[in-house]
Amino acid sequence: MADLKQRWHQLEQKAKDIGYRTTDRHLRLAVTGLSGAGKTAFITSLVEKLLSAQQQPPYGGLPLFTVCREGRFIAARRERQPDLNIASFGYDTAMSALRDNPPRWPQSTTNISELRLAIDYRPKAGVLANFVDKATLHLDIVDYPGEWLLDLPMLDLDYQQWSTQLLAANSPLTNTPSYADFIAKITALDPTQEPSDEALATISDSYRALLEQLVHQQGFYLAQPGRLLLPGDLQGTPLLAFFPLPSQLFTGQGDSSPLQRQLQQRYDAYVKQVVKPFYQRYFEEFDRQLVLVDVLGALNRGRPQFEDMANALNALNQSFRFGKGGFWQRLFSPKIDRLLFAVSKVDQITREQQGNALSLLKALLNPGWQRADQQGCAVEAMAVSAIKTTRYGMAKDRGLGEVSVVSGRGLDNGGDTITLFPGEVPQALPNKDFWQQQGFEFVNFAPPLQPPEQPFEHIRLDHLLEYLIGDKLL
Repeated sequence: MADLKQRWHQLEQKAKDIGYRTTDRHLRLAVTGLSGAGKTAFITSLVEKLLSAQQQPPYGGLPLFTVCREGRFIAARRERQPDLNIASFGYDTAMSALRDNPPRWPQSTTNISELRLAIDYRPKAGVLANFVDKATLHLDIVDYPGEWLLDLPMLDLDYQQWSTQLLAANSPLTNTPSYADFIAKITALDPTQEPSDEALATISDSYRALLEQLVHQQGFYLAQPGRLLLPGDLQGTPLLAFFPLPSQLFTGQGDSSPLQRQLQQRYDAYVKQVVKPFYQRYFEEFDRQLVLVDVLGALNRGRPQFEDMANALNALNQSFRFGKGGFWQRLFSPKIDRLLFAVSKVDQITREQQGNALSLLKALLNPGWQRADQQGCAVEAMAVSAIKTTRYGMAKDRGLGEVSVVSGRGLDNGGDTITLFPGEVPQALPNKDFWQQQGFEFVNFAPPLQPPEQPFEHIRLDHLLEYLIGDKLL
């Protein structure tokens, strides 16, 4: 009976969603980005801004959001999410962390989650404006781990291509300290004998440790398969017990070894049963795409990590579906018709450096930008901060005179105030000389201390909202 009720609810919700889409009153927004880009804090702040906008005159604290500036915004409220088989986005938990004493950043995304908002507004154009005083846009916001995103390029690679790419001589993986131990375990196997499940699981564990070292200790991004780092319900399954094979262990196509065949089967099964369904179930249903990029964090880590982030993001963008979303497309085959790249956490740098960060992002993502633009998708870039953690000021420097500084609560010093000149952000892709100088220090700040009833300050979230959903609120 419970299953029948759940099935009935799903059919009922599906019918409602189709109705919303036919009248252009439904939008699915994907918030993506690599680990550390601040997706959870970003979504939390975005939702908080919309929920509290009607209580924040004038313009709801969002003056660049046209529906607020024109006084047509009525209210936003949370609604029951449409997909009962997806975890709910932990908005209340994240807000509790941010409002704690002292405030804390919410935990990072570890699974796919969803939240639905209903935004009530007064229409000013089109058929709705002639017949109703109030209209509603149903906005679904979907968040998912950055680690899972990085699996999407595997859809276009076979097992040998994937192995060759990961284990290339100049790849970050092959220069990780644990790499030699990982290779030693593989070469200890007899490739002419059928490998046991236990042996494959042991080497897979070694490969997972290698990926953890690559990402968490060395600051790289491109780790595949992503589910090894965040396995979810796949923990301990043979589906995750595979790894790349060195090129010398590959044999001819018609004469592959038992080891190669077993790993090939598991790779193919992972792509077919995990990556492809994830892509079809979620990515193909998005209307708008937001990609958060922690450019400053990547600069801090160094040249190899910065270039690895660029490669990861541009490979990822090859997997998105772009195109103009006409009526029938929106109903039966949605495509992303607006793409926004956003430099996150620009409160860490001074005002005059934010334009440089934006220029650097455009240079960094030019290949993906061009592809989306050529396929009829509107593309934009912005420099934003969902929660402003710093104050701007001026300070005297013995060598430079007065310089711009930022001041805020340090994340790693117990919340004590830090005031510093973080350095300059390059306007273009950094050259060799830039990396040798390393004239910057971008510090992570703790959430600000402020009264519970006071909304978080932000940088350009109103501009971001206008681009992503403003056209649906006319």
